[in-house]
Parts: sequence; C-alpha cells; structure tokens
Amino acid sequence: MTTMILVAAGGGLAALGQFVFSYAIRSRRRLSALNLVACAALGLVFALDPPDAFRSLVGIGFLASVAPLAAVALATLRLTRDRQYRSAAVFFTANVVGGIAAVMFGFLAWKSGITLYHKIF
Repeated sequence: MTTMILVAAGGGLAALGQFVFSYAIRSRRRLSALNLVACAALGLVFALDPPDAFRSLVGIGFLASVAPLAAVALATLRLTRDRQYRSAAVFFTANVVGGIAAVMFGFLAWKSGITLYHKIF
C-alpha cells in the first residue's frame, strides 16, 4: 500500500509539472528535449538501484509521468490535422525511439562508469 501512495504522490507532482510544461513549452524541439532528458533520468534512477521507496516516488511516480508523451501525442495530432503527415511521423517516431534510447543511455552510462571506476581503482 505504501508503494501505491508513493507512486501516486510522485504522479501528482508530475501532473502539476506537466500542466506547467504544457503552457510553457510551445516548441516541438523543446518538448522533445524535455522528453529525452526525463527518459535519461529515468534510466539513471533505475541504474542506481535505489531503495524501493525512492524508486517508487521518483522513478515510477515522477519521472515516468513527467516524460511528456501525452504532449508529444498532442503535437503529433496537431501536425496530422494540419496535413503535415511526414513531419508528424518523424516527430512521433523520433520521440518514441529517442526516449527508449535515452533510457538505455542513462542506464548504461551509470553502469559503464561504475565498471570503469572499479577497473581503474
């Protein structure tokens, strides 16, 4: 039950952040950058292997919710309504594939850095 409360608290904070970001960010490039940074941070959090409470609050609750995939979907829908089909497909694909790559980058950057540190020292 505690895990569900922590995920809900993190998701609630992320919802407030998403509300602010949706009005502050009008550029598709900035939206993509925010999505990729949130995904990389999510990969980093899971690579750190923190306690379950921290992982539930920050990783699953906040970072997984703040990655603005809903905003990406809305921007893609706007491009589709404007009959810019190629731009919509490229934008959506770049964000989905880039988000997966950013999670992997965050995870592997930490793990490879730790491995390198242990080999040197």
